[in-house]
Amino acid sequence: MPKVNKETFSNTEDGDLTDIEILEEDIIKAIGGLNMNSSAGPDGIPAKFLINTKDSIATPLKLILRKSLDEGKIPDLFKLAYVTPIHKGGSKLKPEQYRPVSLTSHVMKIFERVVKRNIMKHLIEQNLLNPGQLGFVPGRSTKTQLLQHYCDIFETLSEGTRIDTIFLDFAKAFDKVDHDILLQKVAKHKIKGKIGLWLQEFLNNRKYRVVANGEMSDVQDVLSGVPQGTVLAAVLFIIMISDVDKKC
Repeated sequence: MPKVNKETFSNTEDGDLTDIEILEEDIIKAIGGLNMNSSAGPDGIPAKFLINTKDSIATPLKLILRKSLDEGKIPDLFKLAYVTPIHKGGSKLKPEQYRPVSLTSHVMKIFERVVKRNIMKHLIEQNLLNPGQLGFVPGRSTKTQLLQHYCDIFETLSEGTRIDTIFLDFAKAFDKVDHDILLQKVAKHKIKGKIGLWLQEFLNNRKYRVVANGEMSDVQDVLSGVPQGTVLAAVLFIIMISDVDKKC
């Protein structure tokens, strides 16, 4: 697959999502999605502060997001994550027995929620979602998937036909997403213009630091994957696997 360049998102067509309108109420609604007890991210701004000042801070945040979209730039601090390894059980000497939890900027999460809402609206209205994708989609869930699967089993058995079920689990699927492939698929989902370029900036030059036992590692580069601890990770992942059931 070719490398992503400016033309990837500049060749727009009718029906493409190229920009969004940002309102104060969008920012306030996004702030409402924060957890009051969440710790501050790398930027040092706690969720509690944003929630308690949402009516006053909505306009400044709207202007910052507008400027970020117009210029296609995101501050490096908003793309930094603090990663803490959480022990899952078993031997504490084995790295695979730890689950990484990422802490990112709450301000950035507000911006992501506004962008995500518009992306999901676009994907639904343009009928671009895989009909078999039931996770991370409004109105669908793992319960929906189970109900659908039970119905398929019931109908098959009622017809006296044999049915086999195969369950697959992608190992560290979120971490192995190639950014160039993902961005090409973003463009194929008619997400271009300022939004496409902003998503490219969102993925590029991300950094992380590991925090454990009161110590912090040096800054490291994130070379692949949809960023853990971010709001956009889920929607980017379903775009990535949207063609998983299509024949080559």
